[in-house]
Amino acid sequence: MVADGKTYYYEGGSFWQQASGGGYVAVQAPAGAEVSSLPEDASPQIEGEVTVYQYDDLFLSKDTNDSGKTIYRVEPQPPEEELDSIPPGSPSFDADNETYYYVNYNFYVGFEENGKTGFVNGEPEVGAQTDKLPDEVTTVEEGGVTYYQFDSVFFEEVEDDNGDTFYEVTGSPDGSDQEVEN
Repeated sequence: MVADGKTYYYEGGSFWQQASGGGYVAVQAPAGAEVSSLPEDASPQIEGEVTVYQYDDLFLSKDTNDSGKTIYRVEPQPPEEELDSIPPGSPSFDADNETYYYVNYNFYVGFEENGKTGFVNGEPEVGAQTDKLPDEVTTVEEGGVTYYQFDSVFFEEVEDDNGDTFYEVTGSPDGSDQEVEN
């Protein structure tokens, strides 16, 4: 299967890629990849009205593809409420004097409380500003406007009164992140 432009092999709950020196190496499951079967020991986890199947660090949701066939889609690992440390090399960016770290498809910010330090799950709010975008952004064109996307966070380029450029966190250009009001 191909996900994010890379070729993966799947068997029994494990994802593999061909190694440069020959053979195969186990890799982290790519979020969004579709497989035709669950691992034998996968256990259902009810999250609200959705059932997610867990097998070790692999999370899958049941769905139907365009052909009407049942598939299981790899889901991002649910966020840990707190982390003691951020893995080396994790992408990060600063917005409104806060550093946001990206770990296992989730954002975290540092905290210090009652002598304890660590990182807690959290995303920048709409309106947060940054001078520099994360290296991993992709561009999205919507309604003649260019947005810069990093996972679920969208930025728009803004110019201040002095002509200096910065980036501001916006909602999703298609409005899919807006809460429905009753």
